[in-house]
Amino acid sequence: MIVSYATVLRYIRHRLNTLLHGQLKPWAQEHKFNYARLIELKKLEEETQAVLLQRLMAHFQFPTELLRIIVHQSRRHFFLFTSLENLARFKAELQLFDNPPFDAPASPTTPPN
Repeated sequence: MIVSYATVLRYIRHRLNTLLHGQLKPWAQEHKFNYARLIELKKLEEETQAVLLQRLMAHFQFPTELLRIIVHQSRRHFFLFTSLENLARFKAELQLFDNPPFDAPASPTTPPN
């Protein structure tokens, strides 16, 4: 029931990228998230925003507990899901984001003679 920081970050990035251009700032204000920190999430790879990710996960209906574990003298963050059902739903949503079930693009049609 534990998911890595990188996996949660990937999910959150997918969710934030579903907002159309110009919608992130009003969304952040409406839901009381720091806009600049959300922009940082889109760019940073370091594990610096674990608490923000946890808040976003809760907002998206995935309550988690934040775990900090020392691995090879480095602090790593993991997210413990509070139920197997939420973990399964999270994995299913992430799978859809990673592999969207869209139809293949139509082949170009040739003009009639």
